[in-house]
Amino acid sequence: MVEQPKPNRETLHAHRKIFWDAWQKALADLPMSALEVRIARVIRMHPEYHHFFNDLESFLDRDFQANDGMNPYLHLSLHLTLEEQAASKQPIEVAKALEYLIAQKGRERHDALHVLLEILAETIYRSQREGREIDPLAYIQEIKAIIQP
Repeated sequence: MVEQPKPNRETLHAHRKIFWDAWQKALADLPMSALEVRIARVIRMHPEYHHFFNDLESFLDRDFQANDGMNPYLHLSLHLTLEEQAASKQPIEVAKALEYLIAQKGRERHDALHVLLEILAETIYRSQREGREIDPLAYIQEIKAIIQP
């Protein structure tokens, strides 16, 4: 297994700052870009994470451990990824699976996103554990299995 490099602190801070800025703009009812609107929507769906946005320095520098549960920043980022995939229909299977879970299975949208999030998180974890790139075909097959059990 190849050890994956960890992002440096500056990169981590820059990525988290995007989330911070979007949330602060949403709270202040300031104009936002389309991306910031999506970020704020994802954060709004997770009130259990709102306290992380009370202190910028703590938010930027906190290290989350595996035994803390899922890293809230990672969780929000995965949500954002799925929102982008569903909106752009890339891959189309994500949009179809989300629609299926809501329309056919009666799931709330947030709950349906969590079903897909588990697949995305496991796909990423597997690629990191094996030291290789994400396998998009395997990801799509797992998403398709929701629609065609």
